[in-house]
Amino acid sequence: MHSNTRKLLTVAIVTAIWTPCATRAETTPAIPAVDTAAGLKAAQWGKNVAITFGKDSYTLVSDGVPNHSRPAQYLLPKPGVLVPESAADLIAGDDPTRPQNYSFTLPLHPKKKATATPTPLGPIGILVSGAALFNPYEADDHTIALQHNITVNGVSFVDACNGHATPTGFIPEGTYHYHGVPHCITDTLDKPKQHSKLIGVALDGFPIYGPQDKNGEKPAQLDECNGHTEPTDDFPQGIYHYHLTEGSPYSIRCLAGDAPSLLSRPPEAAP
Repeated sequence: MHSNTRKLLTVAIVTAIWTPCATRAETTPAIPAVDTAAGLKAAQWGKNVAITFGKDSYTLVSDGVPNHSRPAQYLLPKPGVLVPESAADLIAGDDPTRPQNYSFTLPLHPKKKATATPTPLGPIGILVSGAALFNPYEADDHTIALQHNITVNGVSFVDACNGHATPTGFIPEGTYHYHGVPHCITDTLDKPKQHSKLIGVALDGFPIYGPQDKNGEKPAQLDECNGHTEPTDDFPQGIYHYHLTEGSPYSIRCLAGDAPSLLSRPPEAAP
């Protein structure tokens, strides 16, 4: 990758981390902080994920490699391309997924803040497969990845699970991640006319669910972060939680709670 492109990527990442995010107040009445331990323990985490619980926090460790199948090849950006706009910007290549060393310490009793934090590029949550969730955007703060997917001769930029890995020259290199509903997970867990199952946790400690709300319907009245406060099977008393959705923005654009493990990490830089 050209040095100018590496610099652009670094600037985009730092800007995404610190750009202010104006949010509206959620209309759902506030509820006391909920202990998430029981719900997390009941989730179907992959064998590549280990969770150690403490009194007020827990540590989640993963190798970052999803425990489901992936295509052997993906369409990858050509050298010098930051955000591909057409097939001419891409070339077929081997799956670049590599193991990561994820270790996040998250709150067991997450609380909403008065103002949400915009999600940066890079991991913003971990799903039950062990792989990361990214925000909706593709290497910038406005191009929605799932609206720019391209397939050529059966090879796609984003796979059928709405994921792909960052290629060589992009940081964090080889990181498989999702930009929306991970169908290869939700298709095995969710049932018709039922609320989606817990499929992961955001880095502020709030749970993540698939595209079905109560009665299996499309989630209603989601806020700008793609979340709301309602009862779920895991938390019948109600909890703030995120939904990954079939339509825009697909993923999580901002975090409603404190995420020290996210904001304290150093800015990612190109190699």
